[in-house]
Amino acid sequence: MNWLILVGIATLATLLLLTRGSSKSAEKTRRSGFRREDFLFSAEERGFYFALKQAVGDDYEIFGKIPVIELISPREDETNRGARKTFEQVADRCFDFILCSKADLSIVCALELYEHAVSARRSRAPEDPLRPICDAAGLPLVRIEAGPFYDTNEIKQTIASSVRKDPLYLPEPDGRKEPRISIIEDLEL
Repeated sequence: MNWLILVGIATLATLLLLTRGSSKSAEKTRRSGFRREDFLFSAEERGFYFALKQAVGDDYEIFGKIPVIELISPREDETNRGARKTFEQVADRCFDFILCSKADLSIVCALELYEHAVSARRSRAPEDPLRPICDAAGLPLVRIEAGPFYDTNEIKQTIASSVRKDPLYLPEPDGRKEPRISIIEDLEL
């Protein structure tokens, strides 16, 4: 009977030490200067991600939270100081989502969620420099209004119209026109 009491006291002491140790580790975690995020995307971004995934299907790979500086950089020449200064305004930002080709992971376009202005009377914010930077770099930037619900067909059409590369057609009244070399001496090689 005495050995049963001793086992009970040992078990109780072990439980007491375990609970005390776990509370110390939880307290230590609370006192440290860091905490971990549970989700990569906010609830709004997660909603858009699932709509985007449905809209693009298996056509593209989707990546999120990619820093602008990973995809765009200013040229190194000294004549573009203004461009470098403009780029510094957006260098620390992240694109919400990036679509890449499944075949070779080449970048197709960047996507950005934006908040709709509640009041039209509100003073206009200065133009966001990210759009002209993306245009100058040749990166299509698709901006989609953030909201609780997304129309996958609208997302699909918006992306398709932004990444479409129209072929160059030269209208000719009598059909296709072939180039001709009239004087061989003028041909530079």
